[in-house]
Amino acid sequence: MQLKEEILEYAKKTKLEAWFYPEYQGVKGFFGTQKIILLGLNPSSGTFPSKKDKMLYNLLIEKKLKNVHITDLIKVRAKNKEVPDILKNKDLIMEQIYFLQKEIAILNPKIIIPMGVKCEELLKENFPDLNCKIERIKHYGYRYQNQEDVFKEISESLDEIIT
Repeated sequence: MQLKEEILEYAKKTKLEAWFYPEYQGVKGFFGTQKIILLGLNPSSGTFPSKKDKMLYNLLIEKKLKNVHITDLIKVRAKNKEVPDILKNKDLIMEQIYFLQKEIAILNPKIIIPMGVKCEELLKENFPDLNCKIERIKHYGYRYQNQEDVFKEISESLDEIIT
């Protein structure tokens, strides 16, 4: 809980909006303590739970991953068109990396699962010496493919990663 409060305080000072994956349908979200981190790039500006959020949480229930820690590399909300500008702001990125370092230190994960290529790139670039497995999956919000196909692919990837 302390880390969440620290992130909220940071967001308040910087006039940004922090967001955390909530507990929903038994999935712990940000408060998951399993030794697996499911890592998104940044929180969307949408309303939770969206259809895609529900599909993700249902998939985690199906895979018996209700206690997985779900978080974002960037802790503040952004619209898709704002993300490139955020990624260019090295100071902001380093502030976000600081929080993710703390999450990793607390959880000491065995596996980090970045959702999407850019998330994986930033993770590896900023954490070259991680002592855990890194296995990328497609982001559940991927919009250039049929949503059922996206979740089928994610499901198959998770099966490979967690077995």
